[in-house]
Parts: sequence; structure tokens; C-alpha cells
Amino acid sequence: MSSSHSKVRIVENPNELYEYSKNVRLPHKPVPVTSHAAKLYEEANLIIEIPFDLSSSLGLDYPASCPNLLSGYMHISPNDLFKQDGVVSYTSLCLYVIRDHNTTNIFDEGQVNWLKSDLLVIPYQTQPLEHFAHDDTALYYVHDGPLLKYLQVKPDSEHANRLGTLIGNSKTHEK
Repeated sequence: MSSSHSKVRIVENPNELYEYSKNVRLPHKPVPVTSHAAKLYEEANLIIEIPFDLSSSLGLDYPASCPNLLSGYMHISPNDLFKQDGVVSYTSLCLYVIRDHNTTNIFDEGQVNWLKSDLLVIPYQTQPLEHFAHDDTALYYVHDGPLLKYLQVKPDSEHANRLGTLIGNSKTHEK
């Protein structure tokens, strides 16, 4: 392999080993119970992303709805195109269609058509998504951007950040 990650390093110092579940929970203040009224997207006249940003309550210096996720509404006016640029911002995006039927152009996959009540889960993209609204559209979105900000990483395969050690048994060895 030509990857810089191809060299195996044996960890001999137990202070360098960390138990997974004790290190994946982000330190944070309690998440406040908050209601986000439908009027936030119903009264929007423009193409607009309306994040549910509770970062000040959580003591964070980046937008977040909870320590590891950001959610919000998205409103797209009839016959408008909204470019959603998640490149180096999150590893996946979940969209729930509140109102209307439309099309999203996913550069690696082509076009995806969606209807009211559909749920789209879109993995990391190397190009911005393009959402086209035939009629007045409302979406709810969730992504893991805050987790990446906390970890100070960027999603891409060139600089893989999910390296780990797997311990197997005789039934899982390479052949």
C-alpha cells in the first residue's frame, strides 16, 4: 500500500489506549427542551435554511442543536433552486419532506425525486446538492456537522479519520 496509514504501530503504553464509549460522548451542558414552530418555515418568503441553533445554551462556539447534530427547517420557494453545500461540513444528511414534491440533484448519483413525507438519507458528497422546488417546499434536515467541528476533522477518504484496531478470532482471519 502507498497510504501513509499502511504502517502498523504497536501501542505498548496503556495510557495511549482509550475505551471507545468513554471517549465518544461529547462534554456538554444539558440540551434545553425547545419548540420550533411550523411558522418558521411557513412564513419564509425566500430560499432559506433555518437552523435550530442552541449553541449558546450548550456552551459551543459552532452551530448545533445538540452537541453532535444540527437540525433545522429548509424553505424553498416555487420554481427556485437551492444549493446546499455540505462539502467538508458533514458526513451524511437526513432530509424529511414536510411539504410538496421536488427533485434533488446528487452529483454522484443523478436526480432523486421526492414527495411529501419522504425521508432521504444522503451520504457525504463531493459537490453541493441542488434542491429544485416545483411548488412551495418545506424540509426538515439533520446532519452531523457539529460532531465534526468538535473532533476537528473533515470528511473525506484522502485523510481518513476513522482508523482503529479490530480484534478478531480464527473465523475472521484473512485468506
